[in-house]
Amino acid sequence: MKDLATQVAATAEICSNALKTPPLVRTAERIEQVSQALGSTESAVRSLTVSRNCKADLSAVAQKAGVEEDLTSACLQRILLLRTALQNLQKVAELPVEASVKALICEEFRFFATPTEREYQLFAPDAYSFVALCKIALLERFPAGQFHWEISGFPRSWLFKVSPADLPKLLCFLAVEFGGLSPCFVPHMATRRKNPLMIIEGEADRSWFRMAASAQLWSGIRGLVSCSWLHSRDTFRVSPHLSFINKPFVESGALITTRGKADESEGYMAGSAQRRELYRAGKFSPTMGLVLWSRQQMRGWAHSHPELSAH
Repeated sequence: MKDLATQVAATAEICSNALKTPPLVRTAERIEQVSQALGSTESAVRSLTVSRNCKADLSAVAQKAGVEEDLTSACLQRILLLRTALQNLQKVAELPVEASVKALICEEFRFFATPTEREYQLFAPDAYSFVALCKIALLERFPAGQFHWEISGFPRSWLFKVSPADLPKLLCFLAVEFGGLSPCFVPHMATRRKNPLMIIEGEADRSWFRMAASAQLWSGIRGLVSCSWLHSRDTFRVSPHLSFINKPFVESGALITTRGKADESEGYMAGSAQRRELYRAGKFSPTMGLVLWSRQQMRGWAHSHPELSAH
């Protein structure tokens, strides 16, 4: 693997060159000319992460810049991401994350410059993936391979959704193991995967390792909080091949419980035809598995898997 300084320099060159060549160059030049009137590119991208209508907000940026922009071409989106990435690129070296995460951030920045035709859909204004890419450019979302993570915390509202029988041990874990509700790592599925319907055990382990190692470098992080149907024992009853996802948590004594029923929008109907059939037959009741993995448990698990540090 190239050293980080070399990767950062190469990434800066690739991103800068993309802004100077078709199809981005004309719009990029116009954005640069009116940058003072538009305000900080970083601020504009940050506003898109909380926007209720990204398409309208992007159209407003195009109008202020005086450019006719077809958002399906993704030119404007990529320009905003590239400009933000270039502003933040020099901060990557100082981030309190595991070394391979820094390399993955550079890789994501280069992706803004060189997406394939098939990947243009990830920049669609109404797609969750575009918001995720904005957060990566802002260094508010961190790629760890098959999974990403953001910094957040444990929502108090979830306390009312956990089984009353499990609530005492959950409260005890939050008080003793976490010592509070935030800040915590909160994982998400990666926006760019070769096969979105597949989760590979080795890749999952590497993602958890990167998060566990990074948690030790990030001051104040209490641990990891994850809530997904993929963590639920109810899922493993019908899809036992997915149980490896919880392996690190089981190995290190993390708290694993359930936070109510899973909505169909969570994605459990995708992928497995058998799981869909069982759901429609009333033999699969998907629930949201809830995991709390403390900083100390993450440290112990990472130390027990040094083989993962080589990736």
